Amino acid sequence: MGAAGAKPEARGRRSGPKSSARALALLAGCLLLAACQPEGGDLVPLPPGEGAALAATEFEGDTLVVTREGVTLRARGRWSVADAATSVILDVSNANAEPAAIDFGRGELSLEGEGGGRLTLRSAARESGAGAFLPEKRAEVGGGASDKFVLEYWMPAGGGSFGVARDMKGHTVTLRLPVEVRKGAAADSVFGFRCEERRPRR
Repeated sequence: MGAAGAKPEARGRRSGPKSSARALALLAGCLLLAACQPEGGDLVPLPPGEGAALAATEFEGDTLVVTREGVTLRARGRWSVADAATSVILDVSNANAEPAAIDFGRGELSLEGEGGGRLTLRSAARESGAGAFLPEKRAEVGGGASDKFVLEYWMPAGGGSFGVARDMKGHTVTLRLPVEVRKGAAADSVFGFRCEERRPRR
């Protein structure tokens, strides 16, 4: 009788390790799925067109260089899943005697393909220095001078929702920025990127 009563307890002890193994396997699977969820990555330049070239800043070929009307723009950036948040770092060099004006508010960053659309410019700022943020989203670079800017874009969801996941991996984005050297004579500088995984740094 005592022996028979001990059998269920013994069976429970034997099934314990199996249950633990299943729980561990489930946990490992969940962690793997979480680890595989993309968080964002780099904007990798598309093959440059006429008047454009590639340069290296943080990794080989990460910067797209475009020169128009004596103004050279060097653009690179990163993207994130939350709200399709995209940062563009822009180096500007003006070889003209006159100042060059860039109206970031009139420029645009477009996400191409299904589920795409125009991203909203959240902020434009100089990389450093007093009065870094540009409330009018417009800046001038003096003749023979250079400057660096950081542009922050996002794609807000309807209803005022924030943090909505938008996986941009594999999509392309196109950045257009109007640069004016002489009043009334603006030329668009166009940059094309593909949203890819984060690349190893140099």
